Order: sequence, then structure tokens, then C-alpha cells
Amino acid sequence: MNSNVDVDLEDFIEEIRGLESLEPSEGVDRYLKHRGDEITPNTKEEYEAELRLFEAFCERNGIDDLNDLSGRDLDDYRNWRRDESAEGGPLSTKTMRDVMYLLRNFVEYLVSIDAVPADLPGKVTIPELKDGDGVRDTELDPERFNRIVDYLGKHEYASREHVVWLLFGATGRRLGGIHSLDLCDLNLDDDDPYIEFRHDPPETRLKNAGRSEGPTNIDQEVVEVLEDYIKHNRREVKTDSGREPLLTTHSGRISKPTIRTYIYKWSRPCVVGEGCPHGSEPQECEAAQERDTAPKCPSSRSPHTIRHTYLTQKRRDGVPKGILSDRCDVSEEVLDKHYDERTPEEKLERRRKVLEELRDDSGGDLL
Repeated sequence: MNSNVDVDLEDFIEEIRGLESLEPSEGVDRYLKHRGDEITPNTKEEYEAELRLFEAFCERNGIDDLNDLSGRDLDDYRNWRRDESAEGGPLSTKTMRDVMYLLRNFVEYLVSIDAVPADLPGKVTIPELKDGDGVRDTELDPERFNRIVDYLGKHEYASREHVVWLLFGATGRRLGGIHSLDLCDLNLDDDDPYIEFRHDPPETRLKNAGRSEGPTNIDQEVVEVLEDYIKHNRREVKTDSGREPLLTTHSGRISKPTIRTYIYKWSRPCVVGEGCPHGSEPQECEAAQERDTAPKCPSSRSPHTIRHTYLTQKRRDGVPKGILSDRCDVSEEVLDKHYDERTPEEKLERRRKVLEELRDDSGGDLL
């Protein structure tokens, strides 16, 4: 046998002997505790939900000790997670990238505590995004968004559901930000009205904690709807901590699932008088029967879709990245990677307009 092979085999045996037994559930618990100071509670919840699926996979496949985890197991998990784990069908490439990046980080942590071989993280394969992957499937056409808001303005004016849609479209913020708003966060009497987003745990949290905080100015049309909602339709209730939420039900602050339901509900074309683009009859379509089944409609969209549309449209309109980053709590790097869908021709046209404006301001001078 080749001497190099002998050395490699000896190193492998020595490494295996140095591993310390660890059950999958304990590994997940230790990882979440290890990351506790680095991530927000919301992110921790997302990580835990994802890694518990990996834990369930291990249990289904008889993996009781992470020492036994192999590259083949990781490949099997990737296939299972993509094709079989979700009720709504196969996961998108974008989602699978997020899943596998987290798994790789988890496995890297396991290496650091002597639970798996050092080469195992390299066996976690990350799917490559093709042009448009994870982008177009999350878009809501701006014209369609405006038609929905117009419909709500005519038929559900200043209702809680109308206000939810307006807030998403006016601010480009995440669901958690809309959910967190209190009456005191609204500054509607100023000449320059704005909404203040605050991280105020444990009742409400923003994704990036204090870094997500800040004012976001709004148009006068939005102010008028908010004032009418507060005057006529808002339930005057307080939470147990004494806060006065903007969006209320009879029992207190509206829940995040309810907000999410409003977006799915009204993004079905059939409920805003547009008919079904999929050829279904409403009385025979499961997705059209109740609001809880609305996500089954191929045309319905999630709250993040509105944020995505807001950010991509503002980029098309030429809003500087720095302004969008501050306004919508998103890094410039993420804006470039996920929210700039302009074609090369659109970018060229935008640069041309900017240069023309600069020349006009300088009196036509080239330099």
C-alpha cells in the first residue's frame, strides 16, 4: 500500500477516534445557544425551525449520533428537504440556498466541537442560482398592486385590511415592522408626516433589532386613510404591557398570521373583480372558498412579495441605494444581489438621465 495512503488512513482513524458522541437534538440545541448573542430572536426562531427539520430527518433515518453523519446523508437530506418536506411542493432554488447555507454553518460548528470529521462541511453542496431564480417567483406587478389598493379604497376604505396593504406599499417594510406599530409611532400632524419603527421586545421585535429602527416618511394620501381608520374603525384596546397598537382586534394587537392572511386574501384576482387567470370557477376552486385557503391560489402572494416589489421598483426608478437601505432596513449588498432587476438597457437609460441632469446643473460644461 502506498505510504501516503497509509498516512491518510491513520489520520482519518485518529480523527474518528477523537470525535465525541453527540445526539442530533443536542447538537441543534448547542448550536442555537452558541449563536444566541449573534442573531436576533426572530432569526433564532427561523434557524431553530429549519434545524429541527434536519433533526427529524436524522431520526427518520436512524442517525442517533452525529459522529456517523456522512456526505451521503447530507445529500439525502438536501433531496428530501427540497422535494418531500414541504406541503406546498418542491422548494425553490433560492430557498434551498438558504437552507443549505445554514446547514453548512451548523456542520462547521459541529467540527469545532469535535462532533463530525473536519472535511464534512465541504460536502454540503449549495445550489447555484440561475438568472431570475428566486426573483420573478416573488414579484407582484406594481400595476396589479395598485389595482388591489384601489379596490380596497373603494370597497374596504380605511378598514384594517386596507391599512395593512397601504402600510406595506408605502414603507416597503417587513411584516414584523408593520406588526410592531403603535399609535405613538405615527406622526401625522407634521408638514412632513412619518412613521417611526421601534424595536420594543418582548412584545414586538424588528429583524435587526436597533439597527432596524428609524423614521419613514409617508404621503398625505396615506395619512388621510390612517386618520380615518383611527377615527372610525380602530378598536380602542391596549396590550397587557399598556401599549396602544395601531392594528388591533377585539383582543389586542393583530397577529402576524392575520396580517399575512390579508395579503394572501386580497392578492387573489377573483376577489378584486379580475376573474381567474387560471381558468377556475370560484365556486369550484378551493383557494377561492375561504381566506385561509387563499395561499393555494397560484396568483396569491406573501407579504414579502410586496416588499420585494417595492424595492425592485424603487431601484428601477433610480432611488439611490443608500436612501433605500436606510428607509427599508436592507443592506446595499442585498439590494444589489436580490432587488436590482433592471435590464442592461434600463441601467443605461438611467445613467443617461443622470448625466443629462448633471450637465444641465453645470450649465452644459463637460467637466
